[in-house]
Amino acid sequence: MTQNLKRFFITVLLACLAVLSPLSAQASSEDEESAQRPKVALVLSGGGARGFSHVGVIKVLEELGVKVDIVTGTSMGSMVGGGYASGYSVEQMRDIILSVNWKEMFALRPNRDEINWRRRQDDLKGLGAGEIGLSDKGALLPDSVVPAQHLEIFLRSITRHVSNVNDLSQLPIPFAAIATDLDNGEAVVMQKDVNLADAMRSSMSVPGAFSPFPYKGHVLVDGGLAQNLPVEQAKAMGADIIIAVNASTPLGKTKDIHSVAGVMGQMVGILTERNVNYSKSLLGENDILITTDLEGFTAGDFDKADKIIEAGEKSARAHVKELKRLAVSKKIFTAWNRERESAVKPPQERQIAEVRVEGLKVVNPESVVKTADLDLSKPVSEDQIAKASAKIWATDDFTLVPYVFEAGPNGTQTLVFRPQEKPWGYNTIRVGGKVSTDFNQEHTFNFLVAHTMGWLNSWGGEWRNEAQIGKDSYFSSSFYQPLGVGSPIFLMPEIRYESQRYDWYNGSSHAEATMKNKSLEGSISLGLELGESSVLTAGVGYVSAKSAVAVGDIPGYESLDDDAAFVEVGWRYDTLDNVNFPTSGLYLDARARRYDRMENSADPEVSDYYVEAIWPFDWGDGWVSTLSAKAGSSTIPGRYPLGGLFNMSGAYYGRYSGSDMFLGRAQIMKRLGSGRLFGFPLYVGADFEMGRVQEDVLPNYLSDEDLGTWKTAGSVFIAADSIFGPLYLAVGQTSDNDSAVYFFWGRPLQ
Repeated sequence: MTQNLKRFFITVLLACLAVLSPLSAQASSEDEESAQRPKVALVLSGGGARGFSHVGVIKVLEELGVKVDIVTGTSMGSMVGGGYASGYSVEQMRDIILSVNWKEMFALRPNRDEINWRRRQDDLKGLGAGEIGLSDKGALLPDSVVPAQHLEIFLRSITRHVSNVNDLSQLPIPFAAIATDLDNGEAVVMQKDVNLADAMRSSMSVPGAFSPFPYKGHVLVDGGLAQNLPVEQAKAMGADIIIAVNASTPLGKTKDIHSVAGVMGQMVGILTERNVNYSKSLLGENDILITTDLEGFTAGDFDKADKIIEAGEKSARAHVKELKRLAVSKKIFTAWNRERESAVKPPQERQIAEVRVEGLKVVNPESVVKTADLDLSKPVSEDQIAKASAKIWATDDFTLVPYVFEAGPNGTQTLVFRPQEKPWGYNTIRVGGKVSTDFNQEHTFNFLVAHTMGWLNSWGGEWRNEAQIGKDSYFSSSFYQPLGVGSPIFLMPEIRYESQRYDWYNGSSHAEATMKNKSLEGSISLGLELGESSVLTAGVGYVSAKSAVAVGDIPGYESLDDDAAFVEVGWRYDTLDNVNFPTSGLYLDARARRYDRMENSADPEVSDYYVEAIWPFDWGDGWVSTLSAKAGSSTIPGRYPLGGLFNMSGAYYGRYSGSDMFLGRAQIMKRLGSGRLFGFPLYVGADFEMGRVQEDVLPNYLSDEDLGTWKTAGSVFIAADSIFGPLYLAVGQTSDNDSAVYFFWGRPLQ
């Protein structure tokens, strides 16, 4: 090597060292800064919707460049804190919160388009959604008001990017959530041997609202009862400095507590406030406590999320001076935050090799797999799996349908459903009914009790007994038997007894007599379910029917007593979104029955039919119109009475009665945007009705020449969609100048 060449290499080497020395010094400085800086923990409290304010606080921390090393959270704090620890940006968390349908999240049951036709039929009967279980231990009530299924699906959806992590200290930021052991009230740290969705779910299980969460032989509820501001856990995880954010609800004043719910809320608040005060006492002089200013916001204000986030941001800005001292250099924070956010990846489809069902004792696991109906021949998306879980839950067999993934052969996965069977069992009671009064002559009611015994065999046989007393009394006992697991074809034998009383006016303004009809029948039907919304049936049976005067006298009338065999067909189609105040969908019910010749019947054809249709249309801005009609023909006299709210409004119940009937109705209704009755939506509306009845079974005993002519009626009303069912206050008027003021509880569209 020549002397000149040596000099060239030495010059290049010196130049490189000159360039690299500052970079090396800077890297060394950054490493030294990271090594010397204290570990900062972010501690987020519970507080229901008030916990959304944590997002606003985190936004300010990011603007200032505060690097967080540890996150702990309770209840809503576990959701926001877990989201941040798993990699979500502030913008993503805000978008997720604002995109959630919180009304659906806290719905008491699945959406109506998800439930099967039998449960939809229960809606039309006016049965409530709540059940009471019957067992050898007596009556058992559900352990929660709000099913946790929607929350379960939501949490699994937002944590899918870390679903394979079962040690939450391995998240981009080490994280722990706090739950409470229902046995002893002690705090349970949800970090090891648990995924993020389950940790959030257990921490958010508000007692009485969401069902408790089973975990390693323990039953867990909301962590706020033990550590609502988990400072203790942050210290246990090695925190040097704590930023504690308290969004819990302050205690109320006794003068403002006027209900049992208010008293219970205050009791929980007292327990929570005590542990929060203890957690505050653990904070040192270098720690920072941010109490978010949420004046005017409650724990239930989920529809005000945007404003609550802004309030959290504003509260954090009041502590900027304290927070700035925890900031790192912009370069360090940017690199750290970029790496943290890189954990959130777009949803990936999964190749599922097998679907397995675990933990069932009563329900046939095969029915769960069939209901899920997943095509495993191709990759399956997370959304498809979530929808499958929702379908399984909508069968009404389970309180919750969680799922996990396990490793399968050749890089595939096994999808494991772990449905939770009803702790109150499958021998249940549900009740319903309606009450109507015109504050004058009409005071009617129906009270319905339905007893169901489900899963009596491996094919899902269900025995249903119903008993109703009131203006329309009946008893029925039926057995629904699918012809195979998950089969759409079924057999249904049924025994039914009906008793009906109606007044006979004969053209007078007052009833001249009261008629009583009785029928006893047995039948067996073969049915075909066409999806969840439609069912076809065909059957045979035998009926015995009687009609007699119960009160008063009809000159020359003799009671009827007849019996005959029959064949019948029926079709029901129901896609209404809500049977009480529908805004979309369609309802059709068509039934026809043909008898053997009844010896005492005056009708030579001896056949019955009934048709009903309901068609709502949403015009937007709260305006909904509904067109409905029903028509029927019967071999029983007075089978179809008209009168009462929305059935010739203004007339007494049964004012027009006959064996043939038609009624058409057009209604317009407006939902009041800010109108509320004890927190329930309010509606105002009006309707127009047109109908007529004819008596073809007893024409020889009628002198009412007006019977069979068309009548019109109308009403105006205000209504509330309450948790106990629809409530109406209405005024009705008929073309016969009958009028009435009604109070009605229940579903009047029958």
